[in-house]
Amino acid sequence: MTGLLTPGALVRLVFAGLLGVFTEVAGIGLVGTATWMIVRAAEQPPLAALAVAIAAVRAFALLKGGIRYAERLASHDVVLRVLADLRARAFAALAARRDPASEVSSQRASHADALSRVVSDVDAVQDLLLRAVLPAGVAAVVGVAAVAGVGAADARAAALLAAGLLVAGVALPLLGNALARTGPASAAAIAGTRGEVAESTVDLVHGAAELTAFGAMPAALAEASARGRRLARLEARAAAVAGLVAGVAAVIPAATAVGIAALVHGPAAPVLALVALTVGEVVTPLAAAAARQSEVRGAVDRVRALVGGRIGGWDGAGVAEGPQRRALRGPVSVRLREVTVRYPHGTRAALDGVDLDLPAGRRVAVVGSSGAGKSTLLDAIAGRIPVAGGRVDGMPAGAEPWQVAGGVFADAHVFHATVRDNLTLGRDGFGDRELRGALESAGLSEYGDRLDELVGEDGGRLSGGQRQRLLLARALVDAPPVLLLDEPTEGLDPVAADAVLATALRAAGERTVVVVTHRRADLARFDEVVTVEGGRLARPATG
Repeated sequence: MTGLLTPGALVRLVFAGLLGVFTEVAGIGLVGTATWMIVRAAEQPPLAALAVAIAAVRAFALLKGGIRYAERLASHDVVLRVLADLRARAFAALAARRDPASEVSSQRASHADALSRVVSDVDAVQDLLLRAVLPAGVAAVVGVAAVAGVGAADARAAALLAAGLLVAGVALPLLGNALARTGPASAAAIAGTRGEVAESTVDLVHGAAELTAFGAMPAALAEASARGRRLARLEARAAAVAGLVAGVAAVIPAATAVGIAALVHGPAAPVLALVALTVGEVVTPLAAAAARQSEVRGAVDRVRALVGGRIGGWDGAGVAEGPQRRALRGPVSVRLREVTVRYPHGTRAALDGVDLDLPAGRRVAVVGSSGAGKSTLLDAIAGRIPVAGGRVDGMPAGAEPWQVAGGVFADAHVFHATVRDNLTLGRDGFGDRELRGALESAGLSEYGDRLDELVGEDGGRLSGGQRQRLLLARALVDAPPVLLLDEPTEGLDPVAADAVLATALRAAGERTVVVVTHRRADLARFDEVVTVEGGRLARPATG
């Protein structure tokens, strides 16, 4: 657990483990004392001879319940604290590794898989702590103590108990773990298929309109259903293996108890047999937990790699530093050469052999009918979608596409947060003056003194025009060398749209600007106008 637990969390985990040990010891003491009392009572001794045993049974019963409750509180408290800490660290690392605006607006399918994996990986730490680390630690301490205690009464019984504990607590967990790492129902196969199901789900939910328009909905539904059935089959196989191993592990303590009862003679036989059975129940859950450890171990390794050291602005000492500005400075010229883009389940290319030069400082308008491929063209320039053919040239060495090109995209999201948070997206280094300047350039100056006002879920407290201008202001706060704007004045009246576009172009300065628009009145402001129809570019016309 190196790199995942803070010193305070480690102390809490050890404390929860000690409570677990005391709980099991109380349970073993309760069974052993109660059994001895029954055996001794069969000899009809004076009641005074049983007084201590009676008091001990009552004490162990009360202690077991009380300590078990405290152990559950302590273990869940430490696990929830660790999960809260890891979620914050993981998302801080992700935010620092990638541009937040690009992350929100990037290709849905791949990021659905990425987000699904991050969430499930962090949650896997809960399984590791509650179902593996704590039970294994408790079982090891209790097992050693029980073997020593039974050995004081009978060495042969102690040897048999030790053998049973090793089989149920070590051999079977190792076998279950090995079976889970190999075969068609391995943890890797399940994780990959789960990611495919997440991708299909997001495609269907967010792309329903496009899939229906292109007649691809039946094929998409069929593929999603096939992936779901495959995941169900893999999980059923994995559950069957885990159940078989756990079932065998559950039989071992009973067999050990029977063996001790047959081996030991006299009044000690039932006491030692039932004590062995109780101790065996402590190690039984380890076999089922081990069957999932190959999947959990991979998830934990990914989380450790993500949050370890000083990744993504995390200083490793419990303080997260917000990500800084990321847009490149200076002019950049981008060239598209024979770029082709195909969406899953699409019957034709969304972009087909597109050539386009975007010299530094150029103002380019993109027009065309709905569904012609205008938004896809912006996504290709920004590197938000994979290119099936051709290439995008001009990216500086070592730079990510989102550092070069970005802005307002068709699927841009407004968070249920303040105006300030929606502008900065968690990035540091922006003063109020800069934020107010971006709002003014986007025609939203009325929010310059309301930076800490909530905008509602997906901008529900804003009008459609205000929402679009907030997105435009976000793009202008830390604009990249190539500024891409998809319908930045949508929802505005013509006069306001002209004013907003004019101020936005001025604010862009020396940057290249590509604007998707349906308003012919806007075209006079641009150096070049390109028309997209059927995924192809018509001959550019000078504006």
